[in-house]
Amino acid sequence: MGKTSKPRSAPNPLALTVLALLIEQPRHPYEMQRLMRERHKDFAMGKTRSFYDAVDRLARDGLVEPLEISREGKRPERTVYRITDEGREEFKSWLGELLSTPVAEYPLFMVAVSFLAYLPPEAAIATLRGRVAALEGALAGLDTSLRALQEQLHLPRLFLLEHEHTQALRRAELEWVRTVIADIQAGRFAWNVPVEWRRQDDAAADTAEAHTLEQWSAVWAWRQDDAAADAAGAGPSLDEPHHADTISA
Repeated sequence: MGKTSKPRSAPNPLALTVLALLIEQPRHPYEMQRLMRERHKDFAMGKTRSFYDAVDRLARDGLVEPLEISREGKRPERTVYRITDEGREEFKSWLGELLSTPVAEYPLFMVAVSFLAYLPPEAAIATLRGRVAALEGALAGLDTSLRALQEQLHLPRLFLLEHEHTQALRRAELEWVRTVIADIQAGRFAWNVPVEWRRQDDAAADTAEAHTLEQWSAVWAWRQDDAAADAAGAGPSLDEPHHADTISA
């Protein structure tokens, strides 16, 4: 019998980051977490338990493997992991898939924007102005972090592209939100759209209900006519012999 292949795991930011760090060199989990913090891999940061679970899952899938176990003084044992050949291939496959294939993503802000018309215009403007302030603060923080990574850690631009991407997205979002605020203030939106939707939905429901009643009325009338026809045609069947009285001579 041929060897059955393991089901392919779905790529996720934490597993991808662990594999990338182990491609550089073997490391123990504590060192990997420290590097993620220093390199500002916020997308992979989370609870410590989740991190160790991810490493264990990669080991079970044969993508990483223990290299050595060490202990310093009274500290707990530390397992140093290295990436396997299968792990390298899976990393390349995951990375290629994520870079080449756009996927549907639904950030909470996009979800909220889809219901913006349900707020009064003044409330919508106030909330969007709050987002403008938050985006401006986030961009200032990104600029500071990027300078620190370049000047203190001397990281080349190639390893800072995710920060540039985040900056570009935040700047584009900031410009878009400002435009929406200006359009609301200028009255370029028909803000009674939700009310009109409800009216149209109610009208459509009334029409559907009337159509259904009309159909049932037609069916009922047809059944009544059919029953009346059956009653009118009651009597001896043409297929049955007619028994006349016999008169004896």
